Amino acid sequence: MRTSASGLGCPDWPLCHGELVPSFDFHTLIEYSHRMTGTILGLLVIVLIILTLVFHRRNQILLGLSFAALALVTIAGLLGGITVLTELVWWIRLVHLSVAQLLIATLALIIWNSMDLTESNLVSESSHFGWKWKAVTSIVIVFVLILSGSYMVGVGASTSCASWPLCRGSLVPEGFVYSVNMGHRYVAAIATTFLAYVAVSFMRQGKASSLLRKTSHCAIGFMGFQFLFGAFIVWSGFSAHMRAAHLSIATLVWLGTVIMVAAARSTFRNDPSTEQTARTYIK
Repeated sequence: MRTSASGLGCPDWPLCHGELVPSFDFHTLIEYSHRMTGTILGLLVIVLIILTLVFHRRNQILLGLSFAALALVTIAGLLGGITVLTELVWWIRLVHLSVAQLLIATLALIIWNSMDLTESNLVSESSHFGWKWKAVTSIVIVFVLILSGSYMVGVGASTSCASWPLCRGSLVPEGFVYSVNMGHRYVAAIATTFLAYVAVSFMRQGKASSLLRKTSHCAIGFMGFQFLFGAFIVWSGFSAHMRAAHLSIATLVWLGTVIMVAAARSTFRNDPSTEQTARTYIK
């Protein structure tokens, strides 16, 4: 929707052009479809809570995550309305994206905690001292990377640097929009390097866990592809389709990182011998 400049395809809220079902041109159709998708998601989250209450009432983790998802999808919907009513103020769009990414992570953790994932060889936490700071830092740095991209778009700097990896032939270009664009590239480079370090560390120290190895491979694979895809966007002349795909892949990077951290939490346990089951619930 952002890349097609359809953010104001429906200039009012909650109706669209004053109607529940408006006449459709291209931009109206894009914006209206986005609203309908959000509405359907909200209804599905309500169904999720009902099913959790019926079948998993005693699972406090699933209950907490389900209600968190309801709160986040409600906030996202209200922020979507505020975004339209304020005519796409950039910082509100930034907050809106942040909430959407947190919602995606919450839904992923609901799925994770609903699955019966067994591991025959769990690893004592003492065998991999310091995994927690790596996990938390990975989450934070990927989240910051996504927000830096949104900020770059919000201030109109997304197409300012027409070359890669340098911007206007410089590592530190002059001018606000050029500095913002180059800053996003630096954050991407740092995030890619750090996530690679964490993924390799997890794969080595948690080699007894095939689940951790697979999720670590996915996380760094998505991140590496996203880094290269950013370069392709510049070389393609900033195609709208490429830019839309860039945000989609960024969401996959975020999901991959969240699931890798969940797998690490399930693998590096304080005392595996005390576990009564092999269910990988995040505590």
